This record gives sequence, C-alpha cells and structure tokens, in this order.
Amino acid sequence: MQQGRNAVYRTALFGLFVLLLTIGIISAPQLARLASASSTPSNEVMTGTYFDHTVIIIMEDHGIVDVCAQNPPPCSSANGAPYMASIANGYAIGSQYLGINHFSEANYKALIGGDTFGCSNNGCPPVSNPNLVDRLESAGLTWKGYLENQNLASGCDTTYHEPYTPEHNPFVGFTDILNNPARCSKVVLANPNTCTVTDCALVNDLNSASAPNLMWLTPNNCNNMHGFTGICPSSVPTGDNYLKSLVPNILNSQTFTAQRSALFIVFDEGNGYCPLNGSSEDCVYAVWAGPLAKTSYATSNLYNHYSWTRTIEENWNLASLTSNDANAKVMTEFFKSTTPPVLLSTSFTYSPTSPQTSQQVSFTASASGGTGPYNFTWTFGDGAAGTGTIVYHTYSTAGSYNVLLTAKDSSPSPQTASSQQAITVTSPPPPPPSLTASFTASLSNPVVEQTISFTGSASGGTSPYSYAWNFGDSSTGSGSPVSHVYQTAGVYTVVLTVTDTAGHVASASNTVTVTSPLSASFTYSPSNPAPLTNVQFTATTTGGTGPYGYSWDFGDGTTGTGASASHLYLLPGTYTVTLTVVDANGLTTTASTTVTVAISLGL
Repeated sequence: MQQGRNAVYRTALFGLFVLLLTIGIISAPQLARLASASSTPSNEVMTGTYFDHTVIIIMEDHGIVDVCAQNPPPCSSANGAPYMASIANGYAIGSQYLGINHFSEANYKALIGGDTFGCSNNGCPPVSNPNLVDRLESAGLTWKGYLENQNLASGCDTTYHEPYTPEHNPFVGFTDILNNPARCSKVVLANPNTCTVTDCALVNDLNSASAPNLMWLTPNNCNNMHGFTGICPSSVPTGDNYLKSLVPNILNSQTFTAQRSALFIVFDEGNGYCPLNGSSEDCVYAVWAGPLAKTSYATSNLYNHYSWTRTIEENWNLASLTSNDANAKVMTEFFKSTTPPVLLSTSFTYSPTSPQTSQQVSFTASASGGTGPYNFTWTFGDGAAGTGTIVYHTYSTAGSYNVLLTAKDSSPSPQTASSQQAITVTSPPPPPPSLTASFTASLSNPVVEQTISFTGSASGGTSPYSYAWNFGDSSTGSGSPVSHVYQTAGVYTVVLTVTDTAGHVASASNTVTVTSPLSASFTYSPSNPAPLTNVQFTATTTGGTGPYGYSWDFGDGTTGTGASASHLYLLPGTYTVTLTVVDANGLTTTASTTVTVAISLGL
C-alpha cells in the first residue's frame, strides 16, 4: 500500500516539475536536479558549486573606507573595527564591491529580487516579482530569515519599532512571501530573550543537523551600524563588537566545521566614496569568510549586489531573476575551489559467504569518491561494533544479522556514506563420528618371497582418506590395497595410518608371521626291498606352515597318505615314488626317488 502511495506521489511531483518548467519558473537543468531530489533522503545535503550552506549578514550605511580606514588591501583597524579588519585580511575581500542605491530597501530588494523595482525611497510597496525564495524552493533547497528585534517569534513583521525597521527585511517586500504563512514562518526572531549567545536562533540552527541552505541575518539598527536617534549612535565600534561576538560562533558551528559552508558579510550602501575614476558609487565592505573562502585575498574586480545574487544562482544552478543578475559577475575568485567534491560511496565484502556460529568472519571495506584516507566504523547487527578497513567478528548464535558499514572521508567538510548487507549465520552440522582404521591381509601365514596384499579401510571422520603403511621391515607404502613381499622369515608388525580431509588421524596394527619356503623329503626301509616285502616310507618336511598334508604315489598305480606310509610291491622292478606335501596355507611341494624291488637269490 505504501509503495502504491509513493508511486502516485512521484507521478504527481514529476507533473508539477514539468508545469514549473513550462511556465518558466525553473530551468531544464533544475528539472533534472529536482527529479533526482524527489527520491533523495530529506537529510541529504544539496551540493552546490561553491558551498552547500551560506550565511549572509547585512550591515548598514558605511563605506569600505569608513570600516577599513583606506581602500584595502590591507583593511586597517584605525577606524575602530579591529575584528572586521582581521576578517577582511584573513579571508577574501572585494575592494570595489558596489551598493545599488542610496536607499536601504532598494538594496535589500536587489539582493533577493535582482532589481530595485523602482524603489527610490524607503516604505516601498511589496512587489509580485519572482525572487530567490521562489528559485530556492523550486530547486528543493531550504532558506530561513533571521531578523533581530522583530515583534514576532516567527512571521513577516511589517511594523516600525526601532531598532527594527521593515525596510531591512527583504522578505516582506515580495507578496508571494508576505501573503504566504508557510513562508513567513521561516522568518524568525534572531535574538529572543532566552538567548545566551548573540543571535542564538541562527547559531542553534547552524549547530543542528538541518541547517538551511541559505540563511539571511539582518541585525538591528544598533548592531548594523545604522543607529537611531535616542536609541543608539551610528557606530563602527558597536558593529565591530557585535560581529566579534557572533562570527566566531558561526565559523565554529557544526555546519561550518563539518559541511561546505561560506559566510558573506556586506553593507547595503556606503558613503559615496569609491576609487572608480571619481565615481560617486558606493564601495562597501564585502567579505567572504569560512573554510571555503580564500585566505589573505583581496581583489579590485568590480562587483555589486547583483553579483551576490548571481553567485547564489550559479552555485545551485538556479534560473536568473532579471537581466541585472543574469549579467552580473559571479564571485568565483573568492573561493578556494569551484569543484564540488565527488560524492563518497562505500561497500564491503565478507568471507566466508556462508558463515557458521563460532566461525571467524572477515569483513573488508572499500570506498570511492570523497577525499582519502577514509575512516570506517562497523556495527555487526548483534550489538557488537568495530573500526578499520578489515575487521573480524564471530557470531555466537545462528540467525540473520544486518551489518552496517559507515565511511567518513578526510575532506574539510567530511562526507559520510553507508552500506548495509544482511548476513545469514547457520549452526554447524554435527561432527562426524570419530575416525577409525583397520586392514586385512590376503595371507595369514605367508612365506618368504610370497606376495601379500594389504587392504585398508576407514570409517568416521571426513572422506576421502589417505593410507600410509609401515610393513615392519623398514619398508613403507601408500594407498589401498597395497602389495608387499618379505625377503626374510620372521614376525613383523604392520601399521596402517589413515588421515581424513580434516586432518584427523587413526591407525591400526597387526602382526604378520613370515615363514621359510615349504620343502619335503623322505626315506624308505628296507633299502633293497623284495617283492611281497613291506616297505616303510617316512616323510620329512621343513618350512611352510603346519599342519601338513601328505600324499604318496608308489609308482605301481597305488597311493597312500600320511607322514609315514607302508607299501608292498608285488613284482620286482624299479618304481618312482613321489611324495606331495601341502601346508596349511595351501602351498605344495614334492619329492621323488626311485625304489628298486628285486628277488633275492639267497646265495
């Protein structure tokens, strides 16, 4: 539902932008800027060419020589304005900046309207012409007026009550401000009775997170050096002391120390002196100050109040109001740089991408734009935090966590950017069963030089496994199955070592008894048997593995078994007797000999 309302809002807003473009209130570049701003978070600073925030303070009725005792540089303190001299000499001053008219109200109208609109005296009626407030609001920019000693906490005060006078309030000179309560609510009393510092309404806004883009301050007729009979004199020292109590709080405010901000101090008109080939125009004190202004800088280039108006328009790409401001010289040279900083952006990666509880996660930040080096701060979504480009964190509980990275650059007006990702942490799987190892041998009682095959097996742990063998005779092997031949009879301890992919190790061992090769022989008695005489055969066996099996072939077609066998030959002759022995492992050996059976002659 909310998404639908947002879509309707964006459509309606774009239609309004197009209408404003059609009737000439905004320019095409502004339309692109506003379309982007409509989807920009409300607390995002609208970046300007020279500054993002500016304060203008309008002083009264003194020329540059009245303040500086000469045409700067330098600005002298001889006339009782040491603080103003220090600001002028420390920052950027124009030695030939002109007022527009010798009537205050005309100059105030010129500054925010681009024209005097025929105002040749004080008490001129409001005009319906476009003004800077129209341009600022159409571009999504904010503004606020601060008037000392007006009768209203907020509103458009048109009454005369010294030291306040409405001709020094430019906002009541335009009907689309004067008759608009919402706009008038942005014109506030600068110095309420609750103030503990000079013009606390302005200073408090400068130390908030939402300072307006354009802030206009009109001091009362005592502080601005105007003076009023019976209340206060027209005094340079009074105005200097006023600025000394105010300007440091402006320059040290959060808006000036942490954002791109500039202060402009100017007089509405002067005393008719200006070194322009004998001209009677008013050269007035006009100084840009703050972190963006040049230092110890003075220029003799010709400027006037329309130049300030044009500078505001140029800074935020606003359409001009009249030909006066359209043709005025922009005050570019007063600023250190005309290039706004590249917007800061940041992002991060983390590893592993699917972490588990109790597993260390590495987070790596990166940033672009802004001015390095960068400062990175982290919140991990579980109440923990960290700092640095590369940080490590371990989650103790499974779940989804929003990790927030905030980057801050090192520019004079630091930028911040953030990046957020959701990271899912799972519980690790249960550990596998403990690793065990075993093996079998193809022969339980091998003999020397007989090939034995060993087959290993493993369970538990994490496969795949590796197999390493020690055969007990200083020989080794790897893999499964593996073959081995023993060269000497004996009892050997065979050890299998199994290693899984997690590095866990298990082993198994068995003894292998290796015997000598199987051999057999036999004897018979009598050695010269006669027919029908019983012959006794006796076998002898070595090597192999008992028990043994014996079989006899007596060479006359008859056979016998057993380690000892007897046989009776019926006929004389020569017979080949063969003994076959089989051991417990199935190994076989044979032995043969000839037996001669003869008839005894009895001689």
